[in-house]
Amino acid sequence: MSFFHSRRRLLQATAMLGLGATVAPALATRGVERAASSGRDAHSLDRTALEDILVGCAVFGCGGGGKLSEGLAKITGDLQAGLRFSLLPVAALGDDEWVASPYGIGSLAPLGAADRARFAGLPLAKEDNVEASFRRLSGFLKRPFVAAVAGELGPWSTAAALSTAARLGIPLLDADRVGRATPEATQDSVLVAGLSNLPLAAVSAFGDSLILERVAANSRVEDLLRALSVASAGDLGVTDAALSGRVIRGSGALVLGTISKARALGQAVRQAVAVGADPVEALLASGSGRRLFQGTVVECPWRDEAGFLVGEVVIAGRGPFASSHYRVRFKNENIVSWKDDVVSVLPPDLISVVDSATAVAIANPEFDIGQSVTVLGFAAPALWRTPAGLRVFGPAHFGLAEAYAPLSIAD
Repeated sequence: MSFFHSRRRLLQATAMLGLGATVAPALATRGVERAASSGRDAHSLDRTALEDILVGCAVFGCGGGGKLSEGLAKITGDLQAGLRFSLLPVAALGDDEWVASPYGIGSLAPLGAADRARFAGLPLAKEDNVEASFRRLSGFLKRPFVAAVAGELGPWSTAAALSTAARLGIPLLDADRVGRATPEATQDSVLVAGLSNLPLAAVSAFGDSLILERVAANSRVEDLLRALSVASAGDLGVTDAALSGRVIRGSGALVLGTISKARALGQAVRQAVAVGADPVEALLASGSGRRLFQGTVVECPWRDEAGFLVGEVVIAGRGPFASSHYRVRFKNENIVSWKDDVVSVLPPDLISVVDSATAVAIANPEFDIGQSVTVLGFAAPALWRTPAGLRVFGPAHFGLAEAYAPLSIAD
């Protein structure tokens, strides 16, 4: 579900502006007003809380979910525009109150010259396409959504959900559908719970709009959205998984409390920096993580493959790891890693590479040769370690021969 929103800036630089099309018209009744009960129980989020959330989401984003700088810029712009943000506990959601999940899908790879030329003549839509997809699904279902749900934890992905909720005057639910960021739409707690994420609404940066109601198999959602993303310059807004409070609590369809968990992670880093403590140690303590490796980046080859950013970062060890090397392979997000060519972490467990001095997570492929980094590991949420979760998010799904062995957090 990763989203790389600097593509929109590239498109803006090459599009024939002034011809902007309007995405699906706003609903006559807007259809997304916050219910009184939800509004009363939502907790306000100030700038510091929002920044903490996105810093934590960057760690749980595993190198994907967009760039932290762009997520922070988006939230800053919203705050300057006077928007207000709030977080709704799942327990406060009424049985018959409905939520939906807005997100973006695309590759992290920058657009090449040929693609920029291909899309240069298309006018950009004036409305944010993630927000437009949320309105489109609400209108199609003729149902108001009282809160938005982040599709995943990522510095841009979660910022997009927060921003969409704020613009519509509704809170973000304290939950998401993964507990990290993932490369594929089928890696979804809603599907693992045996529910459908359809119908969905999708809107491109150019205003192309559609409703997808049925597919031959769940894997087709990923195939179709990925193809649409490639045809949309990697800038596709999607809203899906319309769920009621009753269904959420009765099915295990969401990973609960994850926004608060990300906030605690960001807060720990911020407070450590303020007192001169080690922010990496603070991050590990807050997130119950493990230091896997530390060293300097020696190479980071990557390519754009069928709408995915695919590559590796190679790290030469230093300190206690001086005689070793470490490799992390990514498909948008970090998927698998090796220490001295022996498997270290397998999917679905989390691999995050952070700057050793600041503990700020590094988005793929934004590595500098010689950069000092630390590799961290976190246990995946329990649902991904079940047989149903491993079918769509385990080693075999990514073509790896190794059987899944859970990451041990103890050194």
